[in-house]
Amino acid sequence: MKALLHAILALAAPAALAWPACDQAGITPPVAIVREAPSYPPAVREIGIEGSVEVALTVLRDGHVGWVRVLRADPPGYFEQAALAGVRAWRFEPARQNGQPVECRLLTRVRFTLADTVDASDPAASNGERPDPIYPASLLALRIEGYAEVRFEVMPDGRVAKARLTTVMPRGEFEVSALAAIRGWHFSPQLGDPRPMTRRFEFRLPDSTPNELPTTTFASAPFPIEACKLRVRGSVGLEVETDATGAIQLARILSSEPRGLFDHSALTIAHASRLTPAYRDGRPIAATALLTLFFDPNKASCPGSLNPDPQRPQGRPPAKVSRHDERPARRADPFAGLSWPIGQRVTWAHRRRPAAVWLHGSSR
Repeated sequence: MKALLHAILALAAPAALAWPACDQAGITPPVAIVREAPSYPPAVREIGIEGSVEVALTVLRDGHVGWVRVLRADPPGYFEQAALAGVRAWRFEPARQNGQPVECRLLTRVRFTLADTVDASDPAASNGERPDPIYPASLLALRIEGYAEVRFEVMPDGRVAKARLTTVMPRGEFEVSALAAIRGWHFSPQLGDPRPMTRRFEFRLPDSTPNELPTTTFASAPFPIEACKLRVRGSVGLEVETDATGAIQLARILSSEPRGLFDHSALTIAHASRLTPAYRDGRPIAATALLTLFFDPNKASCPGSLNPDPQRPQGRPPAKVSRHDERPARRADPFAGLSWPIGQRVTWAHRRRPAAVWLHGSSR
């Protein structure tokens, strides 16, 4: 797998392998000092598309970012320019070898995610067939802010099934509220197979969260060669301890499917990743979070998996306006501007009905 990764980097730019990997034995990895999230591309946000970009970069001896290259984007063609612009502005405490600063090569992934914002000023809000999550009273009293992401399936009759939490920060009452809301949702009946969907709920206080939230950034790890051969998909659920910057300090495996196949890769990714932190009274805090990592050979460095996705992704609706102060509900976008291709037209399968839970820019 290492040989395959080297081949990809060599194809991306022959000079890429001139730098040692930042996690190479004998090198103390660089530490991020400034890692601001890129701005969400306005045109892409308007049509509601989400995605991620995997980027290779070099950290120079002075901590600036040198060579930068996109290795993979999902979906391709939407977020690459924004990710590159954002990563180039990052600053690090440089890597060191024998006490001296050295240049090294680093891999990272940036996610671009739209989220539903829970209105803390109206905890009793409801939206008919799509009830809003309720801001837990105890966390509201403590002025704790966080988020929860849920994956689920919409059955042909419109019912929600197989609701599963994939990310929660911090663990506890936010996950209970998010699951309770999703399980009460109902969609218009539609013929065909169950439709997989994801919803991320941001529990935010209108007067405390900073304008720019730190982004979630994922590290990379080799895809297990056995999973490549068998074309196996999987997931690993982790409970992680984060510091006030969101950097993961400890990780513990809660579940894995298939059992044991992706455990090493998941722990490698987790220990070098950073989540958007939880907040208390407007200040980031250390917390325990739930994190689920998904593995797909069609999106990994497996032979035959590097072809662009021929299908255009389904969109999500543009951001609405909040009720509590009539300002746009989205804050300064914490993710990565990509200019829209001239003449290109994008459609999506469905729009969400107006709701009391609004969309705004929000973190495999």
